[in-house]
Amino acid sequence: MSKITGYSYVPQILQDPKGQKFIQSYLPLIPVNIAKPSGLVSPQFDALLDSGSDRNLFPMSLAKYLDITFENLKPKKIYGIGESPINAFPAKVTLWLGNKSYATDADFSTKQNLPILGRDGFFNLFKSVKFDEKGQFVYIEEF
Repeated sequence: MSKITGYSYVPQILQDPKGQKFIQSYLPLIPVNIAKPSGLVSPQFDALLDSGSDRNLFPMSLAKYLDITFENLKPKKIYGIGESPINAFPAKVTLWLGNKSYATDADFSTKQNLPILGRDGFFNLFKSVKFDEKGQFVYIEEF
């Protein structure tokens, strides 16, 4: 039988894009760590589970903390919600969820502030990832 782990959505204070109001929103954020292969492990941080994201996308500050360098790499264009693409640099990383590690890929960008876990690089590592929007809970089932 495969192991299923659940995480409650996390309340966040966000600014309403239409005005100056602030609203409370619950997001499917889960605690993870990352490391470059055979390297320093980051402090734990919350990352957004985003089934609409093709790949993992992290702030460049995480790459700098882990001493991941992108010398001689041309940035790739990432397209998402918004008018313009952003430049991102791919890297091999180890993702830690609880006490389990997973070898995966992630893109890093100076234009990204919120760590995002996407379909290729996170969702594909598990048997299933299920969102319970009404209960504000996410279930991750291991293979």
